Amino acid sequence: MGWGALTSCAVLVMLPAWAVRANNWVDLGRYQSALEGIGALGVLVVWWIMGWRRPRRASRYGIVRSLAGTFIAAAAGLFLLSQMLLGWIPGPIAVLRAVIFDRTWHGLWQQAATAWTGAFGRLALWWSGVQAGGASQDNLVFAAMAGIVLWTLGGVTALLARRSQQGYLTAAPSLWLLGAILLYSRSGQILLPVGLGIALLLQLLLDHNQLLQRWASSGLDYSTGLIVDRLMLVMGVALLLLTAAAVTPNLYIEPLVDRYYERVRPVYESLEETAERLFPGVRGVSRLGSGGLAGGLPNEFLLRAGPDLGDALVMRVRTSDSAGYGYPYDAGLDRGSPPGHYMRGGTLAYYDGRGWSNPQLDYREDAPAGEALQTAWEGRKEVVQSVALSFNTQALYAAPEPIEASVDVRLGLRAAGDIVALWSRERSYTVVSATPAATDEMLAVEPPWDDLSALPPGYQMHLQLPDTITQRTRDLAVELTEGLSSPYAKAQAIEAFLRTYEYDLDVSEPPEDVEDVADYFLFDLQRGYCDYYATAFVTLARLSGLPARFATGFAAGRWDAADAVWIVTEAEAHSWPEVYFPTYGWIPFEPTAGRPSLVRMGLPQNVVAPSGAASPAAPVEEPAGIEWNWQMLLWLIPVGLMAWGAVAMLRSAARKREDPWQGLLRWGGKAGRPMTADQTILEYGGGLADYVATNETYLVDSARIAAQEIRSLAGAVNRTKYAPEGLRERAVADARQHWERLRDYLRVLRRRR
Repeated sequence: MGWGALTSCAVLVMLPAWAVRANNWVDLGRYQSALEGIGALGVLVVWWIMGWRRPRRASRYGIVRSLAGTFIAAAAGLFLLSQMLLGWIPGPIAVLRAVIFDRTWHGLWQQAATAWTGAFGRLALWWSGVQAGGASQDNLVFAAMAGIVLWTLGGVTALLARRSQQGYLTAAPSLWLLGAILLYSRSGQILLPVGLGIALLLQLLLDHNQLLQRWASSGLDYSTGLIVDRLMLVMGVALLLLTAAAVTPNLYIEPLVDRYYERVRPVYESLEETAERLFPGVRGVSRLGSGGLAGGLPNEFLLRAGPDLGDALVMRVRTSDSAGYGYPYDAGLDRGSPPGHYMRGGTLAYYDGRGWSNPQLDYREDAPAGEALQTAWEGRKEVVQSVALSFNTQALYAAPEPIEASVDVRLGLRAAGDIVALWSRERSYTVVSATPAATDEMLAVEPPWDDLSALPPGYQMHLQLPDTITQRTRDLAVELTEGLSSPYAKAQAIEAFLRTYEYDLDVSEPPEDVEDVADYFLFDLQRGYCDYYATAFVTLARLSGLPARFATGFAAGRWDAADAVWIVTEAEAHSWPEVYFPTYGWIPFEPTAGRPSLVRMGLPQNVVAPSGAASPAAPVEEPAGIEWNWQMLLWLIPVGLMAWGAVAMLRSAARKREDPWQGLLRWGGKAGRPMTADQTILEYGGGLADYVATNETYLVDSARIAAQEIRSLAGAVNRTKYAPEGLRERAVADARQHWERLRDYLRVLRRRR
């Protein structure tokens, strides 16, 4: 049982390192094995130190012993970790060569000195970058710091096991660190139940050991097979608990979760900023979202669209170009869905053969609400989107290209008009975007980039390619675009070629020996998901002289006609390429075979681009949070429930008795707009809506929403009188729903007057 407990402690300490590997936070290479072993070595060393025989003298010797043990453990940790990372101690073959052939120890000392000098030089260079505001990624420094944490974790685990003899207490530090890593991760969740199982086993072993010691000291007889009976009982209980956990629905109280994340957001933002300054190369931390963009490929967020990404709601989007598509349908006809828009979260420009990132030259600036973010190019139309996010992120998602936001944002730019991302603390916002409205014919006449100096300043990076690009990839780019002079024709040829590849979400991560993912996808794998398609497209486009970048976000989602919103789920996570055209700016392409081809529609003839006054989108409403006074909780809860129940009963009874149309007529009469005898229901509703929307004394947003609801209410009331008999019952219910929403806005407008 002693060896079983020791092994359990060692495996527990290794779980956090395995979680980092599973999520591919950073490509540590040979340092990864050092991280996975240093914690277990810490357990072994401290376990051995704790096994020293206790002194028989006064307690001060116990203090000296503890200090000596701590010093020895720290020295052993520094020695082992430095050797595992630097390899500064020569191996036996090197020693024999130095003694037999060189007959000197000078070379060995020089090797050790060189290893330590190089390590201190890298540490000094990294620290100077941190002090300057942002260090370059150094995996040796990252591995050293992580190794110190894991060695300390191993020592604490061994100390708790030997002193407390409580398995749950012993496992708590390792499980806490593992849970913290998995909280910000997308993979490796299986490690948590494994850790809980090991903690349960450790508790059984240590408890049984104490029980045997107590029986032995009391001189009691016991069966050595008792451990098997207890183990079977524990395993049975654990199996029942796991089964119950698997079939029990997840209890998710969204207001409580939101309040928790609001509480921890300042701490998280501080940690994120610190982590970005220390180790900018760490990627894939996406559970809570962040101000950064996940780099690397495969993109962990998109890779697991099957098991991990599904129907979980990500956002609800209402757009200004969806008028007339929601219920009730115009003239009783279903018009299908309005144009959908990709919701971009950010763009990446630098490709290193294995993945995507952004160079250090991008900068950030604060943009107040309502301030222009960039100037719209020609051939674009303005679309207003009201977005309600349902997951925790600081990225502001919007249709490309965002030009104005209703909230304060932090704007990341590589160059003028080359947005990296927008960040905001708000989860509900309105954004105005200038979406492409250039037809195929308009793009086809765009001139080629014969003179690369004509590119805007800073855009040359979008032609960057690594040395890993193979000759066969270059030959393919030439073959696909041979004889084509138009940039759009070249991009179309590349897009059409890639769409012949098989779409497959189950591909595994590229092998370690693959130097260029685009080449691997094009010639070896020949199937994959959107990250691979977009990477191959940008690579071939840049080889053909087309400035291109990698965009990531979500596809349009599913149109919900009942609520007139787009429903975007996790499964819509997507990546796509964008090509820069001198007249029209960044134009998206869709090379992924698993997605529908993009339909390029021009502007209506009666619209001038950019319009400068797009139709606003009704905001997606979210329930307001509840503020609790915890000091008065004992009396506030019952009093609040009683008051709420009484008010709810009175309001419900009053609303059931009130006729929606009579209520609207009563409000219109008080506003000085009574219904005349020569007006129909639709005429009066339209006139009252126009009056509300154009009245300067009203709040703009409230008036706009109220006007929309008035028109909908008038249409529903009109159908109750003139629609076929089978549709009138539904029209009555619709009228009541519109009146319920309209009543609060009318009350606000009345106070405004």
